[in-house]
Amino acid sequence: MAAILAISGASVFTACTSAADNPAIAPDTSAARDYSERLVPVIDPKGGSHGVVVLRFYNDMPNVAYVGISRFQQMMYPGTTVQVVKTAEHKYQLTSPCGTATVDTFNDVFESDDYEAFTNLMWQVQPGMPNTTYDALPLIRWKSIDIQPQSVHVALDYGKYGIDLRADDTDVYFPFATIADLYIDGFEHIADYNGQEVLICPDGFYDVRNGYPQSFIAPILKDTRPADLADFNYRNLCFTLTNFFGYPGRTLLESKGLKEKGLDRALLDYGEAGQMTRTLLKSQNMYEYIVGTVLLGYLLDDGGHTAAGVTSYSPIDRQSAFWGLVSQLGKEKEAEFRTLCPEYMPIADVTTNRINLIAKLSAQRVEKIGKDVKYYKEGSTAYCWFEYFYTDWLDSFIIALQKAEADPDVKNFVLDISTNGGGSSDIVAFITSVMCRKSDLYYENVLTGQKIKTSYDVDRNLDGKFDVKDDEVNYHLNFALLTSPVSFSCGNLLPALLKDYGIPIIGQKSGGGSCCVVFSSSADGFVYRYSTHRARMVDTKYADIDAGIEPTYTLDTADFFNIPKLTQLIESYYGN
Repeated sequence: MAAILAISGASVFTACTSAADNPAIAPDTSAARDYSERLVPVIDPKGGSHGVVVLRFYNDMPNVAYVGISRFQQMMYPGTTVQVVKTAEHKYQLTSPCGTATVDTFNDVFESDDYEAFTNLMWQVQPGMPNTTYDALPLIRWKSIDIQPQSVHVALDYGKYGIDLRADDTDVYFPFATIADLYIDGFEHIADYNGQEVLICPDGFYDVRNGYPQSFIAPILKDTRPADLADFNYRNLCFTLTNFFGYPGRTLLESKGLKEKGLDRALLDYGEAGQMTRTLLKSQNMYEYIVGTVLLGYLLDDGGHTAAGVTSYSPIDRQSAFWGLVSQLGKEKEAEFRTLCPEYMPIADVTTNRINLIAKLSAQRVEKIGKDVKYYKEGSTAYCWFEYFYTDWLDSFIIALQKAEADPDVKNFVLDISTNGGGSSDIVAFITSVMCRKSDLYYENVLTGQKIKTSYDVDRNLDGKFDVKDDEVNYHLNFALLTSPVSFSCGNLLPALLKDYGIPIIGQKSGGGSCCVVFSSSADGFVYRYSTHRARMVDTKYADIDAGIEPTYTLDTADFFNIPKLTQLIESYYGN
């Protein structure tokens, strides 16, 4: 494997070159060739330059960008490439640094016995790491993975969706958006093309946590879209969401057979609301298309992970005339959608109820604990407010934990995630490690059916090293977790694991949210978010957790910050 990684300098598949080395490739308009090529700048969201990449545009789809897989690989992971060998007419063997695959360009089928290894870009994050869940938190390091079954054959039938895979004597060419979807991982190694330049995210999610740069989106904001681009974009969306959606179980389109029938058929079968959404998604009118993505988001609403509306992470100037037209049409179509789809109202109410509960619990927390108080002690119980699974809140948790451990009066420690909507699973692994000496995440790949356990090393003593001294750290506290229906995503995963590890959950049933998310690029350059098939999180028995975790002890909302009552429940549980 190391030898393959070292071949980039000698390889003939030059994926990302310097503009100084090859300043221009003139479009080839000869009758003998059915495509032209362009050198396109490669940038990142921070304004950094990453050279150029060659994109190909075929005469029958002049507005749809294609890219050779070897070029794409080197652009995404400099210093590596994909070896392409023609094995028969229309058939190609592909070898990447971590896996192999085959492509049949006649039937437009991609096949692999381990496609996640084939598309693995996580070696950039930690050498030797498989294509698994990891956010690169400095206190966490990937350790090992157990996958059952180890290998599953995957055949992705792009031809079924009218997506044409092409080839020449040196490379296999995918539509740019199609291959970007194939490679996208849990670290968010994104690639997107807006018609002028390619955007990549070397630092993954950390590059786009606040959305795309407005300068990248601005060139896309035109009144209309070319017919070939609009048609391809819809077909690619159908392929991606049918094959790569995480299927948490709660969405309206899942009830219409999304997984079995595919997105297009599910929209048609949904009735007028689905058919209206489908028409808008296929429209050449940009305003209609954008509103269509928002309505699709309603039909795929899974509590907060999937946000198919491209306005969420593709910033449009709210003061612009363009946004005014989108907003006006959106209000009209949303009103019509709600009339045609009354069953969406209970789903929309979940969000409203969550907002109201956050306000109520936050007010009670201020009244009982104090404003912005992250550590509080009453009697033998220490309380820690933990609002997000982000590093700044992790710092507060560590400080609170150390205070409690050093205080001889404290026996109990309550971690409050009752208004926590999620964040990084790395932080879940850190918390389970210090509370239970467990640092494993369990999930399943919905596409392959594989059950996966990923284990991590944890810097428990916070000295910047991963060594035997971490095993010596031990907290002598009775831990408990406070949850509510607001506790979503990682706020749902943590109680799932802690309950299995013997830690009492107090409060109310958590809010679900089982899938990790990915950001995906549309063929016209927008970005949207959806629950990914790569990691549908489960408990230690691989049971579904999307419905939420039932508490060990149920509390009325008024008692959430009643520390004496929490103390009584904790000490009863631990037999103190």
